[in-house]
Amino acid sequence: MKWLLIILFPITTYAQISTDTCFTQQQIEDISNTLDELYYQDSVNNILITQQKQLIQQQEELIHLDSLQLQYKQEQIDLLKENIDLYVKREKLLRPKWYNSNALWFGSGIVTAVLTAFSISQLVN
Repeated sequence: MKWLLIILFPITTYAQISTDTCFTQQQIEDISNTLDELYYQDSVNNILITQQKQLIQQQEELIHLDSLQLQYKQEQIDLLKENIDLYVKREKLLRPKWYNSNALWFGSGIVTAVLTAFSISQLVN
């Protein structure tokens, strides 16, 4: 019985102490309007969050594409440098040799003509 009193005493005193929590019609409308405004703000915030997530995803895709472009540009630069090296080697190989000089052939032609003329003149005399 003693335990029953200990258990029921706080319940009965709470029921008597608690005040009436009824709201007036104006307070209920204010609360309802506040809740409606909060729901609206929440929906707007959710839309903004969704848009921001999409924007972040687009920016990440753009970053990825930019990094790929930079990588391909670097490969292109490397290939062009290699191409320049090949052109330099080709020019070294295709440069005329000493015996392909026009001055040498012109000079040897003149010397040959002069020697031929000199030899003929010596044979005739």
